[in-house]
Amino acid sequence: MKKIVFLSILIGGFLFAATEHEKIKEDEAQQRIAACKQREEEANAKIAELQPQVDAVKAVIDSLNTLKAKLQAEFDSLNAGPKYWGKYTVKSGDYLAKIAGMPTIYHDESKWTVLYEANKDIIQDPNLIYPGWILFVPGLDDYKVYSGDCLWKIASYISVYGDASMWPKIYEANKDKIKNPNLIYPNQEFVIPRD
Repeated sequence: MKKIVFLSILIGGFLFAATEHEKIKEDEAQQRIAACKQREEEANAKIAELQPQVDAVKAVIDSLNTLKAKLQAEFDSLNAGPKYWGKYTVKSGDYLAKIAGMPTIYHDESKWTVLYEANKDIIQDPNLIYPGWILFVPGLDDYKVYSGDCLWKIASYISVYGDASMWPKIYEANKDKIKNPNLIYPNQEFVIPRD
């Protein structure tokens, strides 16, 4: 009987201790929940305080993205233009049509407007150019062969590459039209690769 009473007291003590332990856990959990709610309120207050700064940064980012898109469009338009620019120094007696008509430039006087458009920053009046001015010569994307031309000569032209040693590029790009690189004919039209 003593054993039964002892066991009953022992079991009761365990149950009481377990209930107290659970109660302590529940109180502690409520305290933790209250602490978390307090931190959440503080975080929300800080977010509300910082929101105007976040909005200002977003506005700056939007304006920078707009500027980036504008600059990209400008870059693309410039990149769509000539991939090569040569230079020509104006000599006494030169005028735009004369320069454009030179075999080393465009071999075509009517292309004086190309020179004018490329040099509008220095040419106020297309009828007035002065010795010593350096004009930019936009490169050709294609070339019509004239009598006396050969590939190295074409490559040496300012409007092509300005470098005779680059003639193989013209040959490689036009193998369908050029059977022998030593034989080209007037009025043939060649693509001038710019990559």
